[in-house]
Amino acid sequence: MAQGAPDVQGFWAGGYVDGRGGQIQFQLTIIDGLGELEYNASNWGGLGFAICEYLFPVENGQPGKVLRNSGAGTGNCLAEPAFTLTRANKDVLSVAFANPEIELEAAELSGVLRPFDPAEAHAPIANLDILGATPGMTLDQIEQLLADKGYQRQENRDRLMEYQDFTRDMLAWGRAPNDQGKPTDWFFASFSAKKSWAPDDAPVAMSIARDWTIPTSEAIAGATMVESLATKYGPRSNSINEARFYDRSGTVLQDAYSCGDGPHQPIQSSYQLDDQLGNEEISVTCGAVLDAYVSTDSSTGRAVRLKLRITDPDPLWDDFWKTWSHSEGARIKAVYEGVAGATGKAPEL
Repeated sequence: MAQGAPDVQGFWAGGYVDGRGGQIQFQLTIIDGLGELEYNASNWGGLGFAICEYLFPVENGQPGKVLRNSGAGTGNCLAEPAFTLTRANKDVLSVAFANPEIELEAAELSGVLRPFDPAEAHAPIANLDILGATPGMTLDQIEQLLADKGYQRQENRDRLMEYQDFTRDMLAWGRAPNDQGKPTDWFFASFSAKKSWAPDDAPVAMSIARDWTIPTSEAIAGATMVESLATKYGPRSNSINEARFYDRSGTVLQDAYSCGDGPHQPIQSSYQLDDQLGNEEISVTCGAVLDAYVSTDSSTGRAVRLKLRITDPDPLWDDFWKTWSHSEGARIKAVYEGVAGATGKAPEL
């Protein structure tokens, strides 16, 4: 973006009702200097009933010439909509139309998907690591740290998730093998994408986990393990489990069982434990999320298993935007070029 121009990239959406049975919904996507606007009007003032789609270039945060995509949508669509964009705040984009048929001074659209802004990164959280490893570290950094603690790579437990034009790794390390040679102390990390269009971008850990079957020789009381979690990670967020949800300022949320919802949609995060492979939705309204579980022997009170998992929404958010916007931006570019290139005159009939 040009200096001083607002960053309007993202997928923005919102709608209005008029109290007379009319409604209008807007969807606006802007990626890499191209935009796509769709409105769906139902008995809405001068627009009546219509589903309309437009493409346009974006320069200095404002739309250029707006072109209707006549191959999409139905109804009596505006021939030449004209509008300006204002970033009302980080979560809201204001679209002010010059067309009186819209009957709105401005449409306020929420940022359902938008790029991660490093300036909005959550505050650092002291001691939020597992054996010194944190989300945001590269593979080389984690590899060296774990090697120094006696972990070895367990490639038979690695998982590769393949998508169009990119892949994501879920890697495993282990130590303290049992009689069968299987590690009893596992470390797992899920990494951001390896992208064919950006081969120099080094993947970073988005989620890390430790799964430790605690040997009897350690003789750790379950209560001691719980106290250790509180000493390192702060008070738990609720009385039901050992989870910690941190807000964007780095403070543990109290009386919370999840992060609050916001305009930005939650992002899917994949994770692995020794006996579990799962996905969860992570809200970007919070800072990091720590999931912890301590299992005890009911007869002795000793801790027999520890599961720890830390997920950071910031690298997860950054990774999602970069992969989603790559394919979505290519789609918008193809549609725009098709619409802008349709310059042939009508034939003689």
